[in-house]
Formats: sequence, structure tokens, C-alpha cells
Amino acid sequence: MERTPEAYTRGILAVALEPWMEGLSAVNEAYATRKDLREKLDDPTIEVTAKLSLLDSVLPDEAPATLRNFLGVLLTNNDFGFIDEIVLALGRVMSEEAGGPLKAVITSAVDLTAEEKAEIEKKLIESFGVNLEFSYQVDPDILGGLIVQVGDKLIDGSVRGRMNALRQKIGV
Repeated sequence: MERTPEAYTRGILAVALEPWMEGLSAVNEAYATRKDLREKLDDPTIEVTAKLSLLDSVLPDEAPATLRNFLGVLLTNNDFGFIDEIVLALGRVMSEEAGGPLKAVITSAVDLTAEEKAEIEKKLIESFGVNLEFSYQVDPDILGGLIVQVGDKLIDGSVRGRMNALRQKIGV
């Protein structure tokens, strides 16, 4: 692990959110698979305290008290149906923030304009999320097109890459 204030902060975030993720995931799994539990949690005639008691049997022992309070807020506001989306969003935030930014290295044959960079960044954010750190390189040997590396994923759209693929295909 890189020893920087940001790295330590990401570590704190991951440790702090892990019990929440475990608890929310357990509740979400039970809500999705246990029809009897789902019906009771969705029943507006059942008191919130009774619903929370039902969830106590599902929550891990180490679940923070604040998580139970949060579940109470969802139940009070009749928003418990959001639990699946909340788990997905929290997982996304944890992977984006706790893991630090993904490095996106864009290699082109010539310098790119600000507009070209903005368009590339927009498309990469759509594909990989907002937690990207962009850097640009110029390598005339690629002849044209782009080579994009985001984390461990490599996208070779260079002319050189296409020519090499063609050579392999025809056996030259």
C-alpha cells in the first residue's frame, strides 16, 4: 500500500463501511429471498419497531447500531424497497473511493486537443465510472488511433495494433 494521507483515508473508509455493507447485504438477501419477511416489512399496518425486531434476526451480530437506525428510517419512510439499490450504490462507492482512483493512460500518435481529451474522458467515465485519473502520452510509433489502459484493461485501437492483428491473421 502506498503510504499517503489519501491511502490511509481510503483504508479508514473501507474499514468503516465494511460492517455496513455486510449488514445491508444480509438484510437485502433476506428481503429478496424470504417472502414472509418481505410481506411483513412491506405491510403498512405493522409498527416499525416490530419490523426492526424482525430484522434483528437477519443482521450480523457486529452490525453497527447506526445501521439499525438507518433501516428504521427506511421503514418509517416506506422506502425499504430501495434496499437493493442502496447495496449496489454503496458497493460502487466503496470500490471507487476505498480503492482509490483508477489510472487511465491514453496513448495517441499525436497530441490531442482539449476537445478530443474531453470526449475521450466522457466516454471512459461512462464505461468505468467517475473515479478515474487521466494521463496522456504521445507515441508516434502507434501510427494513429488510440491505446487506452484503464486499470488492468487494455483497449488497443491503434493502427499499429490493427496491422499486427492483420499480420497474425494472414500469417505474415
